[in-house]
Order: sequence, then C-alpha cells, then structure tokens
Amino acid sequence: MRASGILLPVFSLPSPYGIGCFSKEAFEFIDRLAEARQHYWQILPLGPAGGWDSPYQPLSCFAGDPVYIDPDALYEQKLLNKNELPPRLDGSDYPEFIDYTTVRIARNAMLRTAFSRFRPDAGFTAFCDDNAWWLEDYALYMTLREYAGGTGHLSWTRPYRFRDPKALEGFRAAHKRELDFFVWTQYEFYREWNNVVRYAHSRGISVIGDIPIYISPDSADCWANPKLFQLDRELHPRAVAGCPPDAFAPDGQKWGNPLYNWTRMETDGFVWWKQRLRQCFKMYDLIRLDHTRGFQAYYSIPTDGHPADGHWRRGPGIRFFREIEKEFGSGRFIAEDLGHITPGVRRMVKEARLPGMKVLQFAFDHDPHNPYLPGNFDAHCVIYTGTHDNNTTRGWYAELSLAERRQITHFIRSMRRGSSSEYKKAPIYGASQAARGMVSVALYSQADLCVIPMQDHLLLDGTARTNVPGTVGGTNWQWRMRPGAFSEELAAYIAAHTIKSERC
Repeated sequence: MRASGILLPVFSLPSPYGIGCFSKEAFEFIDRLAEARQHYWQILPLGPAGGWDSPYQPLSCFAGDPVYIDPDALYEQKLLNKNELPPRLDGSDYPEFIDYTTVRIARNAMLRTAFSRFRPDAGFTAFCDDNAWWLEDYALYMTLREYAGGTGHLSWTRPYRFRDPKALEGFRAAHKRELDFFVWTQYEFYREWNNVVRYAHSRGISVIGDIPIYISPDSADCWANPKLFQLDRELHPRAVAGCPPDAFAPDGQKWGNPLYNWTRMETDGFVWWKQRLRQCFKMYDLIRLDHTRGFQAYYSIPTDGHPADGHWRRGPGIRFFREIEKEFGSGRFIAEDLGHITPGVRRMVKEARLPGMKVLQFAFDHDPHNPYLPGNFDAHCVIYTGTHDNNTTRGWYAELSLAERRQITHFIRSMRRGSSSEYKKAPIYGASQAARGMVSVALYSQADLCVIPMQDHLLLDGTARTNVPGTVGGTNWQWRMRPGAFSEELAAYIAAHTIKSERC
C-alpha cells in the first residue's frame, strides 16, 4: 500500500520546557499528521542518551530517557505543585536549540520531587513484575553510576564492575530508595509513551521507531551481559565499531561502541536480540534497523586506532533474520542500508524481504544507474529526501555548485512535466523551490512508503540540521520545531499532495 509519513524526533517537538517530550504538543503533532493525511510518524531512538546526548549511544537498550517525561502530566497527577514546574520558555524566549545540561538538571530535580510524593499502585506493581528481567539491572546500574560520580562501570571498583554478588546485595540494601527512583522513572516514561502511541493509533497514525545497532560502552547492557560482547578480561572493548571513509564522513567514523560476540549470541538463537526487539515492538509499530549492513559484516577498529586501521568481519547475516522472522513474522522492519553496500548485503536484505531506504540527496552524481534515482529501484522501499544524518534539503541544495543545481532543477522539472529541452532554458531553482520540488519527487515516486523530514516540509535551511555524522558536540541532536510551525495551512498543503500522489 502506498503511504507517507513525517520524520520528527520527539526531542524536536515544540515545548515550553526546553525539549520536546510526551506533552500536549506531541498529541497536537499527531492531530496535524492526521490532518495532513499521513499514516506514519517516524522518530529517533528513545533510550537514555549517553555521550554527547546522542540517541545512538544509549545507556540501556530497554529503558527510556526520563527527559521525555511531561512536567504537566506530573502536575496533573498531583506529584508537582505549579511552582515546582520547570520555567516556561515562550515567545521571544523560546530556544530553537536544546540546552541539554540545563534541561537535564531541571528535569532531574523535578523528577525527584515528583517521586517523593509518588505512592505505588497496582499499575506500578504490574510494570515492575513484567519488566524485572531488565529493569532491576538498569536501576542498579544507574544508581551505581550516580554513586561513582556519573562514570560508567569501567571506572568502578572491581566488586561492582565485575558484579560480585555480595557487594551488589549490600549496595541494594543501602540504596533502596535510589533504586526505586530509577524504577519509577521508567514506569512513568512507559505510561506516558503508551498514551501517546494509543492516541496515534486512534488517529490512524502508526509509529516507526529506530533501534541503534550498537550500545554504548557505558551501558547497563554491557555491564550485565559482558559475554555477549568482544571484551577483554578487564571488560574493555577489544575493538570498537565504526565505518570506513564514505560520502558522509571522508575520514571515516569511529563510534567507540563495543562489538557483539556474534558466535556466542548465535548459540542460543539470538535470545538477547529477541528480548530487545520484543521490547521495541511494545513501543513501535515498525522498526528501522540502524546500520543493517552490520549484521552481514561489521567494521572492526582497533580500540586505539583510526577508522582507516579497521577491517570488515563477518556477521551472522541471513541466519539472524531467519531467527527473527520466526519470532516476529515479516513486514515489521525497514533496513537502513545506506553507505557502501556490497552484493552480500544486498543479497541478505533481499532474502530477508526487508524494504531498504532510498535517499534523494544521494541520487545526483551524474550516473544514470544511481540506485537512489527514481526509476532505478522497485516499489519495495522507503524513500526519503534526506535522513537525520543529512543536511536539510534546502541547506544541501544551497551548498551545491551551479552545475549541480542546474542538474537537479532539470531533473525535478522533467519528473513533474516530462523531459523537454525548453525546460533547460528556464531559471535554476532557488533553495526553497528545489526543496519543495524534491519533496514532490519523493511523494510521487514509485516507493511504497515516503517519509519526509519535518524540516523539509518547513523548507528550513542547514541551521535546522539534526546531526552531522562523524562529529560530536555543536548543535547535533538539538534542533526543535517552533510552536505553530506545523500549521493548518501546511497540513492542508501536505494533504493535497498526499491525496494527489495516491498515498492516502
């Protein structure tokens, strides 16, 4: 079925409290999606962000980031007084970029105040019972991490680092209240997110989640399950994940994540991965599998080396996907198959019947056989103008050469009206006009699903970019949509093109 959706991270939702969260603005965004005749809302990972506030460096694969808990929801539960809500930032004071340090300090204080008034009920007890298999390790890890001054397990004393039973038993007894606090944040996170998803479903919107292929070296998962990763006797990674030089990062990327011990994982039928995906399917309708090629072959970089020093090693390949399909069925994943894709990766994705991703910004290299050009791929895929790792389309176009802009202008005109030499004499598009044209090309393409980043519907320039791969800091993961930007008029415009392109 032809359909379309919009990509917008939760943190990019408007909010008067400094960061997008599970607030009324999330429900209003869903209403706008429905008015725009969209079927999908795609988001980025919701796990507790690790280094540099990246959602792709989660402190847990099973927990949610408490920063998304809605202050007003706590007030409505009488867990906060009005004067205990974080300061509201509206109007001219509204920040377009997230100040994570300020937001997290305010959120932590707010959550601790709310928790001091919380009284467990039947829902909380059921949540604890249903999630004990990961929740207890997560709460213990976060409490130990806090006790160690915010540092991960590699800096802890040996009894805690190596999970000595007596040491952990004593720590639990001495820090029960703190453990309960971290458990409660997860209960509230999931309670609120489930309300958002239920509302989305009531408006005919499905949610596409995003699962990072790797975990942070500073994570509850790595600490609780060290045998599942390529670690040395001191639990340090023997090698780390990344990728060689490519179009995104000419010098390559060194992510620093520990690599999986795939041999060990395969012996029990990938149980840990099944648990992880089962948890995700409680949260999302479809899942985008980050860096899908890493399942066929992964790039291993020496811990103290440069990306160029790395090499490819074989992953589980199609065996992994056959096991996953037995458990969850087919048609529930999107393969992030970007970058340098080998015949082996293409064969694995095809055998697993996964729809791949087609990114229009990658289509213009003067190669008529470019796999991202509409006409060169079949319908079983998801088309994007760009992803969270791309510049906005307006920003991308503005940085191109005159010859490249001319090529793209001619391409958009030919897709809209049919090829004709007279169009070659017409003026070259401006950046906003080109961005709107690229959105139109994506919508009218043969791809089964079309997902457009919100920034491209808003025709925003490169300052609204979500992330620059291979970099840390800057404004990565910080952009937010302004209140009222997704207007009734814009929703009506999107709806008209969605209907015309037969994606309703």
